[in-house]
Amino acid sequence: MKTYRFHFNNSQKSSTILFWFFSTLLTLSLTVLTIVLPSHPNPLFPTWLLLISLPLMLIAIYRLFKVVSERKSTDIVSLSEEGFTSSCFGSVLFLEIHSIRVPVREIGLLGGLQLDYYKKTEADMPYLEFSVTTRNGKTLKWILNEWGGLYNSKEEFSIFFNFLTALTNHLYLLYHAKEEYNRYLKILDEKGCWEKRG
Repeated sequence: MKTYRFHFNNSQKSSTILFWFFSTLLTLSLTVLTIVLPSHPNPLFPTWLLLISLPLMLIAIYRLFKVVSERKSTDIVSLSEEGFTSSCFGSVLFLEIHSIRVPVREIGLLGGLQLDYYKKTEADMPYLEFSVTTRNGKTLKWILNEWGGLYNSKEEFSIFFNFLTALTNHLYLLYHAKEEYNRYLKILDEKGCWEKRG
Protein backbone atom coordinates (compact mmCIF):
# COMPACT_ATOMS: atom_id res chain seq x y z
CA MET A 1 0.00 0.00 0.00
CA LYS A 2 1.46 3.33 -1.11
CA THR A 3 0.93 6.41 1.09
CA TYR A 4 1.00 10.09 0.05
CA ARG A 5 1.08 12.95 2.57
CA PHE A 6 0.60 16.60 1.50
CA HIS A 7 -0.99 19.91 2.50
CA PHE A 8 -3.68 21.56 0.39
CA ASN A 9 -6.15 24.43 0.37
CA ASN A 10 -9.55 23.04 1.38
CA SER A 11 -11.36 26.14 -0.05
CA GLN A 12 -13.60 26.40 3.02
CA LYS A 13 -14.56 29.56 4.90
CA SER A 14 -14.30 31.92 1.89
CA SER A 15 -17.12 34.16 3.14
CA THR A 16 -15.57 34.26 6.65
CA ILE A 17 -12.21 35.29 5.18
CA LEU A 18 -13.87 38.10 3.21
CA PHE A 19 -15.70 39.29 6.34
CA TRP A 20 -12.50 39.48 8.42
CA PHE A 21 -10.53 40.98 5.52
CA PHE A 22 -12.98 43.88 5.17
CA SER A 23 -13.25 44.20 8.96
CA THR A 24 -9.47 44.56 9.09
CA LEU A 25 -9.52 47.23 6.37
CA LEU A 26 -12.30 49.17 8.10
CA THR A 27 -10.73 49.11 11.56
CA LEU A 28 -7.28 49.89 10.15
CA SER A 29 -8.66 52.92 8.28
CA LEU A 30 -10.55 54.08 11.36
CA THR A 31 -7.45 53.72 13.56
CA VAL A 32 -5.22 55.62 11.11
CA LEU A 33 -7.77 58.43 10.71
CA THR A 34 -8.13 58.72 14.49
CA ILE A 35 -4.34 59.04 14.90
CA VAL A 36 -3.73 61.39 11.94
CA LEU A 37 -6.69 63.81 12.23
CA PRO A 38 -6.81 64.85 15.94
CA SER A 39 -4.46 67.80 15.33
CA HIS A 40 -7.33 69.76 13.74
CA PRO A 41 -9.31 72.14 15.96
CA ASN A 42 -12.56 70.23 15.33
CA PRO A 43 -11.46 66.62 14.90
CA LEU A 44 -13.60 64.48 12.65
CA PHE A 45 -12.93 61.45 14.84
CA PRO A 46 -12.65 61.89 18.63
CA THR A 47 -9.56 60.54 20.39
CA TRP A 48 -11.58 58.07 22.48
CA LEU A 49 -12.45 56.32 19.23
CA LEU A 50 -8.80 55.23 19.07
CA LEU A 51 -9.32 53.27 22.29
CA ILE A 52 -12.08 51.31 20.57
CA SER A 53 -10.70 51.01 17.04
CA LEU A 54 -7.17 49.87 17.96
CA PRO A 55 -8.27 46.71 19.86
CA LEU A 56 -10.87 45.99 17.18
CA MET A 57 -8.17 46.25 14.49
CA LEU A 58 -5.90 43.83 16.37
CA ILE A 59 -8.76 41.35 16.84
CA ALA A 60 -9.71 41.59 13.14
CA ILE A 61 -6.10 40.98 12.03
CA TYR A 62 -5.78 38.01 14.40
CA ARG A 63 -9.09 36.47 13.21
CA LEU A 64 -8.13 37.00 9.55
CA PHE A 65 -4.85 35.10 9.98
CA LYS A 66 -6.57 32.39 12.02
CA VAL A 67 -9.29 31.79 9.41
CA VAL A 68 -6.75 31.80 6.55
CA SER A 69 -4.64 29.20 8.36
CA GLU A 70 -7.74 27.00 8.84
CA ARG A 71 -7.99 26.64 5.07
CA LYS A 72 -4.77 24.63 5.13
CA SER A 73 -5.47 20.92 5.52
CA THR A 74 -3.20 17.91 5.65
CA ASP A 75 -4.27 14.84 3.72
CA ILE A 76 -2.75 11.37 3.99
CA VAL A 77 -3.86 9.17 1.10
CA SER A 78 -3.27 5.41 1.10
CA LEU A 79 -3.62 3.71 -2.28
CA SER A 80 -4.47 0.02 -2.59
CA GLU A 81 -5.54 -2.30 -5.44
CA GLU A 82 -9.24 -1.60 -4.80
CA GLY A 83 -9.17 2.15 -4.22
CA PHE A 84 -7.78 4.76 -1.86
CA THR A 85 -8.39 6.09 1.63
CA SER A 86 -8.05 9.80 2.37
CA SER A 87 -7.74 11.13 5.93
CA CYS A 88 -9.90 14.12 4.87
CA PHE A 89 -12.50 12.45 2.62
CA GLY A 90 -12.68 8.79 3.66
CA SER A 91 -12.49 5.66 1.51
CA VAL A 92 -13.22 5.55 -2.22
CA LEU A 93 -13.18 2.43 -4.39
CA PHE A 94 -11.98 2.78 -7.99
CA LEU A 95 -15.33 1.34 -9.13
CA GLU A 96 -17.14 4.18 -7.31
CA ILE A 97 -15.28 6.98 -9.13
CA HIS A 98 -17.59 8.64 -11.66
CA SER A 99 -15.46 11.54 -12.93
CA ILE A 100 -12.17 13.41 -12.52
CA ARG A 101 -11.40 17.05 -13.30
CA VAL A 102 -7.80 18.31 -13.56
CA PRO A 103 -6.71 21.81 -14.79
CA VAL A 104 -4.25 20.28 -17.29
CA ARG A 105 -3.53 23.46 -19.26
CA GLU A 106 -2.25 25.29 -16.17
CA ILE A 107 0.08 22.50 -15.01
CA GLY A 108 3.72 22.90 -16.05
CA LEU A 109 4.37 19.16 -15.49
CA LEU A 110 1.84 18.43 -18.24
CA GLY A 111 3.24 20.97 -20.70
CA GLY A 112 1.16 23.90 -19.49
CA LEU A 113 2.39 27.31 -18.38
CA GLN A 114 5.85 27.21 -16.84
CA LEU A 115 7.14 29.03 -13.76
CA ASP A 116 9.12 31.44 -15.99
CA TYR A 117 5.85 32.72 -17.49
CA TYR A 118 4.57 33.81 -14.08
CA LYS A 119 7.90 35.39 -13.14
CA LYS A 120 8.17 37.37 -16.38
CA THR A 121 4.56 38.54 -16.46
CA GLU A 122 4.26 39.09 -12.70
CA ALA A 123 0.95 37.23 -12.85
CA ASP A 124 -0.29 35.54 -9.69
CA MET A 125 0.61 31.88 -9.39
CA PRO A 126 -2.57 29.87 -9.90
CA TYR A 127 -4.14 27.67 -7.27
CA LEU A 128 -5.16 24.57 -9.21
CA GLU A 129 -8.37 22.75 -8.34
CA PHE A 130 -8.48 18.97 -8.66
CA SER A 131 -11.71 17.05 -8.08
CA VAL A 132 -12.88 13.46 -7.99
CA THR A 133 -16.63 12.79 -8.02
CA THR A 134 -18.10 9.48 -6.92
CA ARG A 135 -21.25 7.70 -8.13
CA ASN A 136 -23.27 8.95 -5.17
CA GLY A 137 -22.38 12.59 -5.99
CA LYS A 138 -19.72 13.10 -3.32
CA THR A 139 -16.95 15.43 -4.53
CA LEU A 140 -13.40 15.30 -3.21
CA LYS A 141 -11.61 18.57 -3.92
CA TRP A 142 -7.96 19.50 -3.45
CA ILE A 143 -6.54 22.94 -4.33
CA LEU A 144 -2.76 23.22 -4.66
CA ASN A 145 -0.13 25.52 -6.17
CA GLU A 146 2.38 23.76 -8.43
CA TRP A 147 5.34 25.91 -7.33
CA GLY A 148 4.43 26.23 -3.68
CA GLY A 149 2.57 28.90 -1.80
CA LEU A 150 0.65 29.62 1.38
CA TYR A 151 -1.01 26.20 1.57
CA ASN A 152 1.47 23.70 0.09
CA SER A 153 5.12 23.43 -0.92
CA LYS A 154 6.51 22.50 -4.33
CA GLU A 155 7.50 19.07 -2.96
CA GLU A 156 3.96 18.50 -1.68
CA PHE A 157 2.57 19.27 -5.12
CA SER A 158 4.91 16.61 -6.55
CA ILE A 159 3.65 14.13 -3.96
CA PHE A 160 0.03 14.96 -4.86
CA PHE A 161 0.85 14.67 -8.58
CA ASN A 162 2.37 11.21 -7.95
CA PHE A 163 -0.90 10.20 -6.25
CA LEU A 164 -2.89 11.57 -9.19
CA THR A 165 -0.69 9.66 -11.65
CA ALA A 166 -1.12 6.41 -9.69
CA LEU A 167 -4.90 6.98 -9.48
CA THR A 168 -5.26 7.56 -13.22
CA ASN A 169 -3.00 4.56 -13.96
CA HIS A 170 -5.34 2.32 -11.95
CA LEU A 171 -8.38 3.71 -13.76
CA TYR A 172 -6.65 3.22 -17.12
CA LEU A 173 -5.97 -0.44 -16.33
CA LEU A 174 -9.54 -0.88 -15.06
CA TYR A 175 -11.41 0.77 -17.95
CA HIS A 176 -9.09 1.50 -20.89
CA ALA A 177 -6.39 -1.20 -20.92
CA LYS A 178 -7.11 -2.10 -24.57
CA GLU A 179 -7.11 1.53 -25.76
CA GLU A 180 -4.24 3.89 -26.56
CA TYR A 181 -3.22 6.44 -23.96
CA ASN A 182 -4.94 9.80 -23.92
CA ARG A 183 -2.69 12.85 -23.92
CA TYR A 184 -2.87 13.65 -20.21
CA LEU A 185 -2.25 11.09 -17.46
CA LYS A 186 -3.39 8.30 -19.83
CA ILE A 187 -7.14 8.88 -19.34
CA LEU A 188 -7.79 12.66 -19.31
CA ASP A 189 -9.07 14.44 -22.43
CA GLU A 190 -7.88 17.81 -23.75
CA LYS A 191 -9.89 19.65 -21.08
CA GLY A 192 -8.51 17.49 -18.26
CA CYS A 193 -11.71 15.53 -17.75
CA TRP A 194 -12.48 11.86 -17.42
CA GLU A 195 -15.94 10.38 -16.96
CA LYS A 196 -16.86 6.77 -16.45
CA ARG A 197 -18.79 5.38 -19.39
CA GLY A 198 -21.89 3.32 -18.93
